[in-house]
Amino acid sequence: MGVRRLKPMDRQEWRRMRRALWPRCADDVLDAEMASILADHDGQAVFVAVRPGGGLGGFLETSIHPHAIGCQTHPVGYVEGWYVDPEWRRTKVGRKLLYAAEAWALAQGCREMASDTLESNRAGLAAHLACGYVETGRLIHFNKRLA
Repeated sequence: MGVRRLKPMDRQEWRRMRRALWPRCADDVLDAEMASILADHDGQAVFVAVRPGGGLGGFLETSIHPHAIGCQTHPVGYVEGWYVDPEWRRTKVGRKLLYAAEAWALAQGCREMASDTLESNRAGLAAHLACGYVETGRLIHFNKRLA
């Protein structure tokens, strides 16, 4: 499976995979985020994995952050979203997507790449560790409804 930058013709497949990654996200939010990413050619990039017979099998959205927890340099490349269709997991497709994002971040002047995942996402944690990432900390987020 090859990896390349997202093209306008990929929008429907990209949206399908974004929906799979973030199933609770409202459609209008998904669409607004996609439009924003497509409009920001300098600060964000999307890489897609192309299936041998056509169609897409994964994506990785990346951006540039001014800093990130655990990083010593700035700016920092940041993995915003990383998804591979279930039948292509554990075949190095995700690794290829990540390496493409890292090369892009390096070309943007970054010397480090950062990411995050939910504590409950064991597969995400394992994928990051398998690609050479080091856990730098854990956050607990709080919420309180106000009357």
